[in-house]
Amino acid sequence: MNTSPVPRARARRFESSVGLTLLSLSVLLPGHLVAQAPATSQESVVVLSPFTVSSQAADRYRAEDAVSAVRVRAPLLDTPSSITVLTRDMIDDIAPNRVFDVTRYVAGVQEGRGLQFQDRMIIRGFETQNGARTVDNFLQSADADNVEEAVIDRIEVTKGPNAILSPAGAPGGSLNIITKSPLYQRHNTLTAQVGLYDAQKATLDLGGPFGDSGVFAYRFIASGQDTRRYWGPDNKMRSYAIAPMLAWRIGNKSQLTLKYISAEHWIFREPLLILDPGTTATSGDPKLLPGIDPSGSNGIQPWSHVGTHSDDAFAIFTSNLTDHVSLRAAANARHYFEDSDQDFLSTGNFSARYNPMTGELTQDYTWALKDTTLPYNATANPYVSTYNPWINPSAIPNRGNIQDTRRDTYNFQVDLAATYQFGGASSQTIVGAANSHQHARSLNKDGTLPAIDLAHPVVVYPTYPATWPTNQSNSGSSYDNRQLYVSERVGLLDNRLYLSGGILNFASVVKNWNAITGTQTSKLDDSKNMWSLSALGKVRDNVSVYYSHSTNANPTIVNSTQALWRDGEQDEAGVKSEWFGKRLSVNGAWFKISQTNVTVPNPAYQTDPTQPQTLVSDLSNHGYEAELFGQLTPSLSAIATYTHLHMRDALGRMVRGVADDNASLLLNYRFNDSLIKGLSANFGVVYSGRRAGDSASDGGNFTQLGVVKQVSFYLKPQYVTTLGVSYRMNEKLSFRLIIDNLFDDKDYISVAGGRITGTGLTTQPGFNARFSTTLAF
Repeated sequence: MNTSPVPRARARRFESSVGLTLLSLSVLLPGHLVAQAPATSQESVVVLSPFTVSSQAADRYRAEDAVSAVRVRAPLLDTPSSITVLTRDMIDDIAPNRVFDVTRYVAGVQEGRGLQFQDRMIIRGFETQNGARTVDNFLQSADADNVEEAVIDRIEVTKGPNAILSPAGAPGGSLNIITKSPLYQRHNTLTAQVGLYDAQKATLDLGGPFGDSGVFAYRFIASGQDTRRYWGPDNKMRSYAIAPMLAWRIGNKSQLTLKYISAEHWIFREPLLILDPGTTATSGDPKLLPGIDPSGSNGIQPWSHVGTHSDDAFAIFTSNLTDHVSLRAAANARHYFEDSDQDFLSTGNFSARYNPMTGELTQDYTWALKDTTLPYNATANPYVSTYNPWINPSAIPNRGNIQDTRRDTYNFQVDLAATYQFGGASSQTIVGAANSHQHARSLNKDGTLPAIDLAHPVVVYPTYPATWPTNQSNSGSSYDNRQLYVSERVGLLDNRLYLSGGILNFASVVKNWNAITGTQTSKLDDSKNMWSLSALGKVRDNVSVYYSHSTNANPTIVNSTQALWRDGEQDEAGVKSEWFGKRLSVNGAWFKISQTNVTVPNPAYQTDPTQPQTLVSDLSNHGYEAELFGQLTPSLSAIATYTHLHMRDALGRMVRGVADDNASLLLNYRFNDSLIKGLSANFGVVYSGRRAGDSASDGGNFTQLGVVKQVSFYLKPQYVTTLGVSYRMNEKLSFRLIIDNLFDDKDYISVAGGRITGTGLTTQPGFNARFSTTLAF
């Protein structure tokens, strides 16, 4: 065993893929197109493609349109579903390290578990892991990396099942990240950030036209970050990204854009946290085991990290074929590599620690029949408890775990949009097809480590076996998905009434096999039809009401052997309005949503690899939400949201991590006085209500007597605050100060999926100040 205080460096195996390199020169790019070049005297006016969003926002915090409904630009007021757009101005005000730092201000969005990675969050009660993040309209499924903030142009959050954008996504909603694009106007900036933690970052963003013809434009983005995390100077976060882009305007009706985005992340996994045995569902706020520092790493090794590398090649070709018909052909090639080396605890599960009569967890007591040779009898042979401490603070078992995961994904999409006006009626028909293929391999092996003594932690590196084990955790998988869809929207009464419907056929072949032996373990070869139906009426030019029904379905194989579909379904009714020249929107929605065969990580698997990796159940939810986005006065912009949910599992228990009530407020004020012109300030606060801390499912959902196991603890309601001040000195120089957790309300349990590290259990970091300077040149 290597016990050196400086663990040996593991070789980085982020090799390039020859196939990906070739594709980066030829494939077609998705999603958001570039800003259109100004017309020159030698050319006619460029016609904006219906597959692109407007480059101008109605307000700093409010966009007018989105492309995430059916991949075609549509005004948000005329879209019969809930879609929230987060602008680049808002992103700049927050300066996020992860996407959730921004999306927390969207109604219906809550923090997911595993907050260090995977851009994981909860939308309308459903966690977005395994298939709810799309980038430029392309799905990135199950990858552990976070999208680099420097390449993001805007974020569109669509609520509910979306069969066209994300047919295999979570029914609660999807995240469509629109990346930056080449610019036909000169744009060169350099930004440097320093701070107490989660800072130390530099970003270069260059762009502009090639020559004076207005035919070619470019963009080049590079960023790097090397910073400490909150828990200690040895707990690091490093990220690097580079993104060259090129646009070619072919005539005045067609355009081709190419992008290549390469990113690498090294993120400290998480500190050691274990709940005190006295923490129960009725004991009040959850407490940590004595001897655990809520602001320290507590013996978790500093080399414990999630490491990822990704290469994405995108391109898109759009053309207005006629005055009524437009084409979009897009493709994406993605190579993803995860090289994680993590320190996991190996404590036992809680299956024998639930009171058989009440379903309540007793962390330091086990239960068994008084006489195990006789059947249960409440009087003669009851279940009795024995004091048996679950954890010894001076000898906490743990292990190292290396994960080597590689995924190569190839996607192609083609869409045709036809729009016609017939007097007082209109028609928009969209037909499309998509094909995606992924081949993946995931290898795991455990290494031995000495037990952790909380009073005397040491730095040590595991002893790993030389070869990969042959168990099912070392798996290969592949999928081939084909989508065919048609969507129709009819406008009546001079477009005061819109009737919309669509159907999509999703055919999938999913295979799993043992990556070491090559033995196939499961296969799914099936198809599903998904559909949507909606009606939207314009009560006034600036007010619409709507109803929609939508579905989606995700083919999956659970625990390497069980093939099934997860079916999502939602009914939604709402009202939308725009005010002050479209600079302010006020929206409200009611929804009822459900999903079958939901798979969630089993908390027992993190500490006991013999347990199933995932659990399966059905979930349902209903609730309502309200959002205000945009300009209240010429100097004041605001975001205000409120959400109420009733998310319960099939046994009536609160779902872990999902609060019934959430709210947020973000205000930005710009000073226009000539003496302080250029100064602005923003303040944000996010409220999360009481949440279940675990899933109460170790060893199954029922005790030996058939009593439903109960949630063992709840998180207290909490507030998260941020304050920002920025000053633009002139056109070339600006400064920004951001303070996170303004009131230093720290060290309480803020996120949880279980009672121990590895399940999402996290404490709230304290006060943080970050300062940045941007130079335009």
